Amino acid sequence: MNRTCFNGAARVGAMSRLVGLASALTACVSTNVVVVDQKTALERQAAGDYDTLENDTEQAGLSAAPEAFTRDELVERRERQGRGALGELAELYASGESDAEAIDRLLLQKCVGEAESGLLVPRPADCVGAADGAELVRVIGRENLHRRQLWQMLASERNADIERARRVWRKLHVEQVVCGGLLESGRDSWGPKSC
Repeated sequence: MNRTCFNGAARVGAMSRLVGLASALTACVSTNVVVVDQKTALERQAAGDYDTLENDTEQAGLSAAPEAFTRDELVERRERQGRGALGELAELYASGESDAEAIDRLLLQKCVGEAESGLLVPRPADCVGAADGAELVRVIGRENLHRRQLWQMLASERNADIERARRVWRKLHVEQVVCGGLLESGRDSWGPKSC
């Protein structure tokens, strides 16, 4: 076996070269390799793939929404097309009554009243004529919910309390109540609105 001996200065020089070579080798060997097996988001969009937009559009198409036609348009279509499936739907819809119309009718029948609280209240003892109890409950419940939501929204927009928003709203609303509709004017004091 051949051994080569170095003197002291040569040993230090060789050692420093060896350390330098070892550090250079480790820097070269420790590379990170990333393999991408999918296209990037930008590449997918460039290819015309818009997952988020397509999903949002699909969900919007599946969501329940009102039809984009009025009662008058339905009646007109029914008259033009005759009585088909759409004609029957149009006839049912056109003969239907909106909540505002139902409330006015019920106020005139005195089956409901406009309370000082701003809510509609049932008045079965004062009711004149026939009224459907299920319709009465449905209309009063929905309208009172809408009114409470409106007062809450007005109060939050004006940085006021709900009670103040309710009082101001009721003062303006009473002016729009149908003439002859049942109103509460004091503690348990009910009477028709005079115009």
